[in-house]
Amino acid sequence: MWHSVARSIRPGVLTLLTLILPVAVFGQGLSAEEFVTGSASAAWDKWQAAIKAVLSRDAGAAETTLGELAALDPSPLRLALMAERSVQRTADGGGVLLFEQDYAANALQENGRKIAEALDVGREQMNQADDGWYFASLGRFDVAQANFKALLDSNPDPVALLEFADRVPKRHEVLVQLSDNPVAGESARSLIRLLARGEQLIKADPTRVKQNLDRLGGAPRAYENAAAALRDSGEYAVPFLVQQLRKSAQSSLMQPLLRALTQIDHAALNPLVYALRMNDQTTKRYLIEVLGNIGYAQSVPYLLAVRDDPQAPTEVRGAVDGALRQMESRGVRVSAGLTISDAFMDLAEQYYRDATAVRADSTLDFANVWYWKDDLLHNVEVPTAIFNEIMAMRCCEEALRANPNHRGALALWLAANFRRDAQLPPGAKDATRPANYPSPVYFAQSAGPDYCLAALARAIDDNDPVVARGAIEALRTTSGPARLAGDQGGRLALAEALTFPNQLVRIHAAIALGGGMPTAQFAGYQNLMPVLAEALRVHGGAKNAVVIDPESETANAVAGTLRGLGYNVLVDSRLVTGLDKARRDTAGVDLIVLGSDIKEPPLEAALLELRNEFRFASVPVLVTTKIGNRTAVRDIVRSDPRIGQTVVGESPEIVGKTIGHISRAAGVESITPETGTSLALQSARVLGDLAMTNNPVFNVADAESALISALASPNPELRDIVADVLGYLGTPAAQSAVAERALNDADPADVRMKMFGALAEAAKRRGNHLNDAQVQRLIKIAESEQNLDLRQAASKALGALNLPSNPASAIVRNQYGG
Repeated sequence: MWHSVARSIRPGVLTLLTLILPVAVFGQGLSAEEFVTGSASAAWDKWQAAIKAVLSRDAGAAETTLGELAALDPSPLRLALMAERSVQRTADGGGVLLFEQDYAANALQENGRKIAEALDVGREQMNQADDGWYFASLGRFDVAQANFKALLDSNPDPVALLEFADRVPKRHEVLVQLSDNPVAGESARSLIRLLARGEQLIKADPTRVKQNLDRLGGAPRAYENAAAALRDSGEYAVPFLVQQLRKSAQSSLMQPLLRALTQIDHAALNPLVYALRMNDQTTKRYLIEVLGNIGYAQSVPYLLAVRDDPQAPTEVRGAVDGALRQMESRGVRVSAGLTISDAFMDLAEQYYRDATAVRADSTLDFANVWYWKDDLLHNVEVPTAIFNEIMAMRCCEEALRANPNHRGALALWLAANFRRDAQLPPGAKDATRPANYPSPVYFAQSAGPDYCLAALARAIDDNDPVVARGAIEALRTTSGPARLAGDQGGRLALAEALTFPNQLVRIHAAIALGGGMPTAQFAGYQNLMPVLAEALRVHGGAKNAVVIDPESETANAVAGTLRGLGYNVLVDSRLVTGLDKARRDTAGVDLIVLGSDIKEPPLEAALLELRNEFRFASVPVLVTTKIGNRTAVRDIVRSDPRIGQTVVGESPEIVGKTIGHISRAAGVESITPETGTSLALQSARVLGDLAMTNNPVFNVADAESALISALASPNPELRDIVADVLGYLGTPAAQSAVAERALNDADPADVRMKMFGALAEAAKRRGNHLNDAQVQRLIKIAESEQNLDLRQAASKALGALNLPSNPASAIVRNQYGG
């Protein structure tokens, strides 16, 4: 293991290490109360008792106490921290040594062995963490990466790891500096998130919260300390404060509880508004008062729902009116006559837009969704990436409960559900949904075409390919021509999607719209045939990237990595000229890479410019982080899941993983050869239907060039459909292309027979448009081809040409035998 390497070289560099990283001081007799969580404190008590039993050589008592410790399920790293703490104590150190000796001698019973095995794992985790930071400080990033990766792979306890990290100053700063290192950067970023998770779990610890609640009734200094600690616990403290309020309605603790709850401020809102669903009307009035004093617009729809509840007591309604007046005095505007449904829709829009006022903490991997169940507040953790979508859906549900016919609420719910599903991180689960929850398309299909078109219109306005593709998929199964070409508001959303910046959205829109067989012109109808033609040319596999970086060395290094990942790459030092190249030289862009130090324009302005041009609006962006730009890049990446970061020299595996993550968030799906063939097949079928029904709106000949190109496809189904369409068109170019495939003796016989059939159909419909050379080759095959099936197919095509020279006479004469 790497830690054995570290131990072997550490004595020789001890002085250097002391200069680089301050050394922690241990063995100061820490007590159970100094553990950061109640579970850790409880585990420490059991551990101490077990070690004392080992010291006294009372095997039975040791086994019993170790069983009680095992029942608390301490993490391996927690056990290692406790063992180390015991070693620092003179009285307990011998007990740990005896415990290890008993384990080595196989003298421990079942519980003892279980704890000893976990302790071994924890010590290995501690060594990996220690050596990771140590070698990072020496600049041995390869060894640091190996240790950090092994540590992360072992799934360490976030709280125990945070305790371990905090023992030596500036370890977090080391990780931040390491976060853009090409070798260890990804592991450093993962550790930063893991330590943030540890902080979150400490804040949520029930024991800490309860201890601080008990101190609220003390002297002023005790109150201030307890209130500050509860404020630090944030939303996690609210369920305990609410329950304590219900118990203390007539006690002297009431006012301290209300002040502490108010001081938590914005962080208290999400659980508080759901606590309004309690039946305890007295406590509810207190909570309403708190919400008014906190004073954020986020609580308005929930307060209106309480006030307009016909079952609400007069005192509660009056409390809501008072709270709303208090909020208005603090600048919160509540429109007269605002309905519950519209208030929830306004809030839903804020969540859907991920507005700052309602956004979850992007530094954390998980956020809380609150519910009032069984007369208690409950939190459900969800990935932060989907928190705003879940809350938007919940607000839409409240709007629909207040007004079942609220069209906007249902359309927004559908859009948020599509986005929630797409932004769910790989391998993660949405614990707010049951295991058998239907797909987003199920709900969209159930809603019908009008709501799908409304969701599509929203997606077009937002340049959101995820929602657009989901809405189009549902429209394909539920809509006829009249609805496909418009919606209740008269907006032609599906036709607008024909010019969407994302290629897959354009193609799916064209296939859906063309498949509806419109019989009248509509705004934008002229865009349908070009997009269907575009679909025929999509073969997949090729991906295009644009790298914009003022440093040519950096740009070329990043371009090399991308080419290794299968991208065609355009490189430029300036945004304007780089995007011009993309417009001119590519059919579409799958990825844009920006150097964080670009100047013309600077990074934030460049991102805004990209989002304002429809062609690039939904393209995922990767930012190459340079020294001096770390903080700005980190903030930008956290603000938009479609943006990722990389550094020069980062491994292709990590770069590819990052690209996959931001591409999924942006709704960009790589067009594989299989996907390209499927799209081409669907487009060809639509073109065939339009041609063979003599559609009065669309001229399939406008896609003739793409059809002819598709005739060379190796896919037999696509080739045959295209041949039929070209045969139906029967134009000179179509006949010539089909004839060349039929006359080519290098093609298999079955392919050539299909082409002869298509040529015969074309000639029957439009007469002969072959040149003389092609006619002579056809006559030769019809006269002398050894394969009789081919000769018969060729003769059918020859007869359909109805040539004035009557080649049949020559064929008959040539077979004359006397």
